[in-house]
Amino acid sequence: MKIKQTVSILLLILLAASSPVYANNSRPFIFPSPVTINGAVIPAGEYQLSWESHNSNVNVTFSKDGQFVAGIQGEWVKHGIKYTGDAALVRVNPDGSRSLVEIRIAGTKKTIVFSDPIIRVNAS
Repeated sequence: MKIKQTVSILLLILLAASSPVYANNSRPFIFPSPVTINGAVIPAGEYQLSWESHNSNVNVTFSKDGQFVAGIQGEWVKHGIKYTGDAALVRVNPDGSRSLVEIRIAGTKKTIVFSDPIIRVNAS
């Protein structure tokens, strides 16, 4: 009986340790103005930010009311300061739209940086 109980406890510990539900990789995130992510315009508002890391690479998704809104791939980059609040760094495009460049996560010294798949250069 004691062996059975010990095995059950070990299985519960292994299950808890391997479950992504227990990882701190999701949080509410607010965009104060519309932002473009992978060509999709995301209206201002509160979204659920989730990420899945693979070494320094990270897959980020935004959802609202349980529905997928947008996804983008980025890279973790270490910084020297610990961020006190979540923030989105955006680039203002020539047409006035805003494209997501990076996300700063409160309580960490890391940022998720997104590479720009489209780089336009105007030679005059």
